Amino acid sequence: MGRSNIIKVLGTVVTVVGLAANLLSDWVKDQKMNEQIEEKVNEAIAKRDKDKEES
Repeated sequence: MGRSNIIKVLGTVVTVVGLAANLLSDWVKDQKMNEQIEEKVNEAIAKRDKDKEES
């Protein structure tokens, strides 16, 4: 295998790893956002229920 072929293969591998890392990072961000949304919704429902009980 020539030197240029090794460089091409390494370039492709680095590109694929970078793409996978980017996709994984986006997925983690989405999961954190979903957790925050769920937490806020649960807080709002609890507050609403508490306000109903006090009325």
